[in-house]
Amino acid sequence: MMIRRKITVLTVIVIIFLTILPVGSSQSNDIGRYKIELLEGWAVIKTDTLNVAIPSDSTIPMFIWWYNNDDSVLYVAKYEGLAEAWLFASETFNHNKLFEDAKGFKNEFIVRAHWHGWIENPSFILKINEALKNLHPFFFSFSQGKWELTPIQEIRAKDGRLVGLAFAFILVDPIDSSFEFAKGNIMIRNKLFFDPVEMQVGNDKVVLSKAELKSDIIISNWKWNYDTFRDTLGELSYDLPEIEPKLVLSAKFNIRSSDENRLADILNEERGNIISDQDNINVKVRVGDRTFVVGKVEEEDDIITINGLPKLEMLTEKGTIVSFFSFTPTATIVYQSDTKSVDVKGVYWATRSLKAFLIYPYFGNGTLLHDPSIGITSPELEGETPKYIFIPPITSKDIVPPPQSIIPIEIVPSFELAMEAIAFVIIVAAVIVITKKTKIEVLNGI
Repeated sequence: MMIRRKITVLTVIVIIFLTILPVGSSQSNDIGRYKIELLEGWAVIKTDTLNVAIPSDSTIPMFIWWYNNDDSVLYVAKYEGLAEAWLFASETFNHNKLFEDAKGFKNEFIVRAHWHGWIENPSFILKINEALKNLHPFFFSFSQGKWELTPIQEIRAKDGRLVGLAFAFILVDPIDSSFEFAKGNIMIRNKLFFDPVEMQVGNDKVVLSKAELKSDIIISNWKWNYDTFRDTLGELSYDLPEIEPKLVLSAKFNIRSSDENRLADILNEERGNIISDQDNINVKVRVGDRTFVVGKVEEEDDIITINGLPKLEMLTEKGTIVSFFSFTPTATIVYQSDTKSVDVKGVYWATRSLKAFLIYPYFGNGTLLHDPSIGITSPELEGETPKYIFIPPITSKDIVPPPQSIIPIEIVPSFELAMEAIAFVIIVAAVIVITKKTKIEVLNGI
């Protein structure tokens, strides 16, 4: 009878102890993982690590972000537009390869063609003049279009847990009728994860930080001036040196100082391209092992790969926070019956301001998908362990990724392991004690 009672007591102890162990992360409460505040035409997303402001009216695709623990420094990224650039064989891209207008295209194109061995003839000049009537401007400025900001929606993983937010900028009216073909065909889709997420990029595994906003540039049905030009020239185009058309996405960056009372003003100044010396900070740029201050040098070069990703880092004179712009070195082209991967090159240009260019190869009538990121790094965020594996659907244009594409990594927290070890020790000790006492009682009864 005594033995049975002690076994019952032991069972009760074990059950009570197991019930006080912490529940797994998949069962944790989603409440409080984020909040969204509206501030004078801006939506401000706040998480426990990163704050991101996006324009909610008079929308253009831009982001202003800052570390949750330090709102005195704001980081700015603005996508400026798309430009078609033509490179002859052996040429590498720089900003001088961009055509300003039709007249600039004609003059510069002929000069560069001469450099590459082309011999001018009167018939060709007549055809160029004819082609110019059919070409749209070589640069489409995003600020000249009307954009829609989609609702900010929650992202859930396969285990049902809330893991992030998603939203998109979609071009709904290019205004300039020359770019009517771009209506509804340019989307910048964005994801902000609350936990570190692992992604496969080429042969490398890359961790998306919880202090990182990942974008997907999606461009469909682009009307190439290159195609129109060659069609107009007909057989004369065969006399030209080989041309490699590119589509170039340009982005501009800045860093501003701030305080709570100036936040709305700074956001709207950046949206309106208003230059204010009051809040400007010297922007230091780090590319690989090199560091320089924007405005004190004029430099243009390739963005160097760091840990599998080309990355441009921006920082202030003091502090340990580093903001960054990075991108995967490949893009996906989706055709009606096929997909392929193409290389993407990045170039930075530092003068009085800082710009970056992403250079995409010719993709005809396909759809281009490419994913740059912005964010921050700091000593506190280093060594993050990913909690999920993200397998993005290659051809999907859905704004929110499906739950089955975000798979939890089964990791038992160290605290739970410790508590379970303690529980095991207690159970073993209790069994030993009860066994000894039982033996004594049995012996005493003999």
